[in-house]
Amino acid sequence: MKSTKVIWRIFRFFFCKLSMESIFASLAYILENMHPTIITILSAALFEAADRYLVRNGEAADLWGYAALIIIYFVLYNILRTFSSVCINAGIYEKAMHWLNNDIVAAASRFPLIQYENDEMLTCKRRAMECVKNDRIPGIFMLLIVLITSIAGIFSLLVTLGIYHPLLPIIAVASVLQFIFSNWVLEKESYRLETSMVQRRRKRDYIWSLFTNLESVREMHVMGFAGYLADQWKSERDEVNEKQWRLDRKRSRYYMLCDAVRTIGYLTGVIFCVLLLQKSMISVGVFGACLVAFASVQNVVGNFFGSIGKLPGFVRLAADYYSYIDRSIQKKETLQELQGSIRTIELKNICFKYPNSEKEAVKAASLKIHQGEVVSLVGVNGSGKTTLIKLLLGIYVPEQGTVFYNDMDLKTLNKESLYQHTGLLTQDFALYHLSLDENIALTDIDHVYEKARVREVLKKVHMDAILDGEENDGKILGRDFGGAEFSEGQKQRLALGRVLFADRELVILDEPTSALDPILENEILEEFLKISKGRTTIIISHRVGLCRFVDRIAVMKEGSIVECGNHDQLMAKKGEYRNLYCVQSKWYADNGSL
Repeated sequence: MKSTKVIWRIFRFFFCKLSMESIFASLAYILENMHPTIITILSAALFEAADRYLVRNGEAADLWGYAALIIIYFVLYNILRTFSSVCINAGIYEKAMHWLNNDIVAAASRFPLIQYENDEMLTCKRRAMECVKNDRIPGIFMLLIVLITSIAGIFSLLVTLGIYHPLLPIIAVASVLQFIFSNWVLEKESYRLETSMVQRRRKRDYIWSLFTNLESVREMHVMGFAGYLADQWKSERDEVNEKQWRLDRKRSRYYMLCDAVRTIGYLTGVIFCVLLLQKSMISVGVFGACLVAFASVQNVVGNFFGSIGKLPGFVRLAADYYSYIDRSIQKKETLQELQGSIRTIELKNICFKYPNSEKEAVKAASLKIHQGEVVSLVGVNGSGKTTLIKLLLGIYVPEQGTVFYNDMDLKTLNKESLYQHTGLLTQDFALYHLSLDENIALTDIDHVYEKARVREVLKKVHMDAILDGEENDGKILGRDFGGAEFSEGQKQRLALGRVLFADRELVILDEPTSALDPILENEILEEFLKISKGRTTIIISHRVGLCRFVDRIAVMKEGSIVECGNHDQLMAKKGEYRNLYCVQSKWYADNGSL
C-alpha cells in the first residue's frame, strides 16, 4: 500500500473519529513549536532591560515588566501544555486504540473461517495487532502534526537567529542533520525485525498460554513434560529478546553519536556568539537570547528531522494494519433468504483442501439428505467427517462441487437465514462463565427466564441432579468465578442441552457423547433419538453402535463417501462399515469374537 494512501487514511480516521482531539492537538503543537521563538524574543527584551538597568541606569519598571510578562507567559504555557498532554494521551492515543481494536475485531469476524487455517493470514493479523499495541497509527498522526506545525516554528526561529547573524542558523541546523539519517535507518531495521519475529512471538505466546490453562498445566505436571515446554518457551523468548536487545544497543549508540555531534554544534555556536560579542556585533541582551535560541533551534530542528526519519518505518507498520483490515472486506452480493423449512440438503461432488496442504480433505463427496431423516456420518479419524459438515454449513467453501438447500446453491444463500434453522454441537464444547440458565438458553436467550423449559432440557440430558440444591441457582459457573466446576461429560451434556433448547429443525451433532460413560451415553442417545423424530439430524460418531437406530449411514474414508445405506444393507455389503462395526464389537463380545 502506498505511503501517501496510508497517511491519508490516518488523517481521515483521526479528523472523522476524533475531530475535537485532533484539532486541539494541532493547535497545541502550533503553540509548542512557536514557543522557542516567543521565549527568545521575550528573553532578548528582558536581557536588554537588565543591561539598561545595571549599566546605563535604566528604569527598574521595564525590568520588572518584562520579568512579569515572562512569568505570566510561562504559567499560561505550562497550563495549556499540561491540558494538551492529557488530551493527547487520553484522546489521541487511548481513544484511537479503542477504535482501532474495534476495527480489528470487526475484520476478524468478517473473515471466512477457512482463513483461520491459513498461517499467512494469522501472521498478517498478528502484525496488525502489534501495530495497534505499539501505538503506531496515533504515533504517525502525532509525527505528522509535529512535522506540519513545526515548519512555521522552525522558520520563525531560524529567521530570528539569522537576524542576529546568518551563520547561526546554519551551525544549528548542521549539528542536528544526523537525526534524520539515524532514525530512518533504525526504524527500517525495527520494521524488518518486527516482521521476521512474528512467527517466533506467536510460538512464544502460545507456549506461555499453556502455562495459564488448567487442563494443559494439569497434564504437563502429571506427565512430566512441564520442563521441556518451559525450555521451549525460554528458547523462543531469549531469541526474540536477544534480537530486540541488539537493536536497542544499536539505537543507543546512534543516539549517543547524534547527541555528541549536537553538543559539539552547540559549543561551536556558543564560541561563535562570544566572538560576536567581543567584536560588538551583538549586544549583551542579544547574546543571552542567542544562547537560548540556539539550544531551542537544535531541539526543534532535531525533533523535526527525527520525525522525518521515523515516519517511513511507522508507515510500513500502519500499512500492515490496513492490509489486514482491507483483506477482510468481502464484496457485497445480493443473497437469498432461506424460505420455509429445509426439505432437502444435497452435496454434489464436493472437493476441498486446507490452505498449505496438498492433500484433499474431502474429495468428490456426494450425499442427499431428506427432511426428517436421521443420518450418521462414520469413519476413522481424519476421514473428513467434520470437514464435510463445515462445508455443508458454508463455514468453508468447496473448491469444486456445490451444496444445495432446497435446490438453492448455498453460495447464494444468506448464511444467517440458514443458521436460524440449525442447531450445532461441535467437538469443542464449552462451559461458559455464565449462570446455569444462561448456559442452556444461550441459543434462544430471549427465553432465558422460562425456568420450566430450562429444567425440562436439563432433565433430558440427565443434568437434573444439579437442581437438587440452590448452590448453582443464578451463580456464575466455573472455578474462575467461585462457581461449580463441571466434568467434561457434564460440560458436553450442557452443550447438548443448548442444542435441544434451540429447538431447530436441522440438528448437527459432532461426536455428541465422546465425553460420556457408556451407560449415560446409551440413555442420552435413546432420549435424543426420540426427540429427533421429525427433525433432520446429522450425527458424526466414531461409535458405530448407534448406527443401528438411524435412517441412513454415510461411511467416509480418505475424504470420500464410500458407502451409504442403513445398518442391515451395509452389513450385507461386507465393506468398510462392516469392518468398523466388527472391530468395535469385539470389545463388547463375551468370547472376544463375533
